[in-house]
Amino acid sequence: MKKNSFLCLCLSASLAFSPVLTAYGALGPGEAMQSIPEGVSEEVWNRLNDQTIEFDEVSNLVRYFNPDLKAGLASGFAAVDGVQQVYDEMRLHVKDLNNQAKNLKDSGAADTVSGMVEYMTLTQTAKAYSKMADEMKPGVTKAKKSIDSGTDMMVKRMTAGVNQMMIGYHSAQGNRALLQKLLEANTAAYEAQKLRFQQSMATEADVLAAEKEVLSARSSLTQLENTIDSLGRMLGLMTGYSADSMPQIGQIPQLDLAVFSSLDLEGDTQKAIGNNYNLIDLRRAKSDGTTTGTEIKGAEVSQATQEVTIQMQSMYQAVMQTKAAYDASCTSYDKAVLINGKSDRAFQLGMMSRVAYLQSQMALLQAEGAKQSAYNSLYQAYDTYQWAVNGIILQSGR
Repeated sequence: MKKNSFLCLCLSASLAFSPVLTAYGALGPGEAMQSIPEGVSEEVWNRLNDQTIEFDEVSNLVRYFNPDLKAGLASGFAAVDGVQQVYDEMRLHVKDLNNQAKNLKDSGAADTVSGMVEYMTLTQTAKAYSKMADEMKPGVTKAKKSIDSGTDMMVKRMTAGVNQMMIGYHSAQGNRALLQKLLEANTAAYEAQKLRFQQSMATEADVLAAEKEVLSARSSLTQLENTIDSLGRMLGLMTGYSADSMPQIGQIPQLDLAVFSSLDLEGDTQKAIGNNYNLIDLRRAKSDGTTTGTEIKGAEVSQATQEVTIQMQSMYQAVMQTKAAYDASCTSYDKAVLINGKSDRAFQLGMMSRVAYLQSQMALLQAEGAKQSAYNSLYQAYDTYQWAVNGIILQSGR
């Protein structure tokens, strides 16, 4: 599959949404005057209608501007089939993205820095969209049964999916600085090899090899730029912006690390059991009135409750593990800062070549990228845990 497959995914989604966008596109954020919904302040409404998608705005953006949700509410969720089409298209493209990543790894190309970045970008993108697709499907099914309860659940599931996508977007953004520095370092090494060749200190093969590294880094950077653009456009579509809009994507919120020491697994598990939509449906479902039917229903509720309990324990462990990984990445980053400081001084004193200095800076960017990636994973684990507390079990928690 071509490297622009992710862009094809976004185009497919755009086509699937096109009937809805035609009817409701003029009512996207900031595109037309609308009456402020009941219970929403003017300040909040003005923020929703700007050109930035913030984490704390996603739920309201989805509720008031997501074109499919608006169409579904207007016609008794008659547009749910459009979401199903997006889901089916996304599933096919997720499979293609995973195949690309596997081929990249099997070929050995992932052993290079640029190849590993491309591999991570493909797998992270596939993971983000796989989660969103998985969370959309049960939401569609539930919405068909009850518009009122289905709407709240759909908003939560879509919001959770958009949150995951935003984390993926920033993970890709974090890799861009590293690839830019890699391209700069490879270009400098290429120029140095050309000079050495002119001085008969390097072979033509050395020059060609250095040029190949430049082309590889530039290709990876282009691929990443396309991925970032595609993610941004899909985020815009999911939050109601028109297909040609490019709203800014807000940063991942900074967590107060003190929250991790105060997590109450037992209390949160009880909240999750009370809020879980599947359990609510089971508890509300009527038995056939017989003793056997009542026992069967009780057994189903008990089993589902136990499953939620196990899932909460798993998600809690994931939070603790990613917190430990983040702490370790912070230590590594601090060490890299010290080493880079020494390189700065050596370069200023003329004791280090420009190529070596750029490589030192790239090592710092790698440590910085690893730290940001670890934080993204930590936030994702925490976000997944909190969604479970609020009744939404994401696929990663199963």
